[in-house]
Amino acid sequence: MCHPEKKDLCVTKRFGAVASAAVVGDARGGMYVLTAAHVCVDQRVQKYLDKIQHKILFHVINIDNMYFPVETVAVNQQHDLCLLYVKGLQKPAMRIAVDKPTPGDRIYNIAAPIGIFDKNMVPIFQGFYDGDSFNRAIYSLPAIGGSSGSPIMNHRGELVGMVSAAFVRFTHIAISPRFKPTVAFIKRAIETDRSKRSVNALVNIIGKIFDKTISNP
Repeated sequence: MCHPEKKDLCVTKRFGAVASAAVVGDARGGMYVLTAAHVCVDQRVQKYLDKIQHKILFHVINIDNMYFPVETVAVNQQHDLCLLYVKGLQKPAMRIAVDKPTPGDRIYNIAAPIGIFDKNMVPIFQGFYDGDSFNRAIYSLPAIGGSSGSPIMNHRGELVGMVSAAFVRFTHIAISPRFKPTVAFIKRAIETDRSKRSVNALVNIIGKIFDKTISNP
């Protein structure tokens, strides 16, 4: 950011933020990863950045502490869901539950609250599904900044939800998108993107064949 009158007087700052995510599907050359929409597109931060010169670096870090480039595939602001394509990432995808949990069911969560994680170390939590309220699923589960996007799993390790928010004055209640919209978003976004990548791959192959034919009559 530079002084409005003294253009040679500038200040440079670096800011960072950490969130959580889960692998939910395999892709050509990489994997699909689910996180929260406000992680992919933070409108409050973007509104501030629009006023200054800036560059955003967005990476995924796996359990082996390796960095991977990220491509945003789909965003649903209504349910706070975002699907990413992570090129080069190779980790088993989570299974998606067939049915939503029943109130009182025990659930589990793997997250990086306030950026607490390291190579081969990610905090694991447990809690209970409380039910749905105000178009969101509510869980008795500790969550704070950095937990956003982390998977919520049933006792079989299947995905049933995702931490989207927590109450400011009581961080032991986590808020998640409801089960059905979450599953529908994941399946639809992956199916759509896979089709696009298959078409693009086919076009590239045809283009290479065409170029080779033209250059070698």
